[in-house]
Amino acid sequence: MTRFKIPLNKGELQEGKLKRIDVSDYSIVLTLINGKIYAMDTVCSHEGGPLEEGTLEGYNLICPWHQGIFDIRSAKASPKTDWVTDLNSYKVTVDENNGDIYIDTQ
Repeated sequence: MTRFKIPLNKGELQEGKLKRIDVSDYSIVLTLINGKIYAMDTVCSHEGGPLEEGTLEGYNLICPWHQGIFDIRSAKASPKTDWVTDLNSYKVTVDENNGDIYIDTQ
């Protein structure tokens, strides 16, 4: 497992908004929901849609290209959209002293 400090802190994220970050060889979409940060792959498993341009409905991240649905908490594909497959979800840790965000990859 590798830990990365990402180039923004918690105070820079807006509730319910999607933010793409690229760190090392990873492209990750972040979101802040109810004060908790979630992170997952940013490329849709169907045809490579840019998930950071998608929409959030509760915990469902909807791909802008073909409306594939993923649970932002786990990166699991919804059974409602069986043309997409699960993506990778990443553990997020926040340093409560300064808001720095760290992502652990598999």
